[in-house]
Amino acid sequence: MFARFVIFFFGLSIMSLGIATVTNAGLGTGTVSAVAFVLNHMTDFSMGFFVFLTNVFFFILQIIIDHRAVWQKALRQLPICFVFGMIFDVSLWISSHVVPQTYIEHLLMAFVGSVLTALGIASLVFARLAILPPEGFVLAIMNRWGGSFGTLKMSVDLFLLVSAVSLSLIAFGEILGIREGTLITAVCSGPIAKVFLKVWGRFFPKHRPID
Repeated sequence: MFARFVIFFFGLSIMSLGIATVTNAGLGTGTVSAVAFVLNHMTDFSMGFFVFLTNVFFFILQIIIDHRAVWQKALRQLPICFVFGMIFDVSLWISSHVVPQTYIEHLLMAFVGSVLTALGIASLVFARLAILPPEGFVLAIMNRWGGSFGTLKMSVDLFLLVSAVSLSLIAFGEILGIREGTLITAVCSGPIAKVFLKVWGRFFPKHRPID
């Protein structure tokens, strides 16, 4: 159990560092932070704060769909979201010290961020301790109405991107935060996460990875 806690918080930290690295690559940001990126440019609040609020938003939707065991879900998800938001701001500061000079370096930094994001996702899935509200929202829909996790998760990501684009166009008249880096993360994170799941499985053969 202790190892699972370590893997979980390692995953949370690495995933935040990965998303922050993609963001500081200057070629857009990840889907989970797309709305936060735009709101950060609209206000004086940090991206980590808005990442936390994004998770709270999906937690509320999750509870509306499935209001069973509300307090248990709140205790398992909201503190983690708060920690994730704080770690995200620290990760932004850390990754901001890497300043790419050429377009190739920007692309490389975005790819490295995507790999880190994939490692974080794989670690969280492998630990199986808790889920973040966007995934909890998807599971709530599946439990009530059925559906495919992959399709529903893609719908959540699309919703976040559309929301970010809409806010950006309304506030600035242009699209902020959605560029090549967003596409690289969306395309690469899933397949690379599967590889990392298998790696975790080799280290802990009795705790089988989900693939």
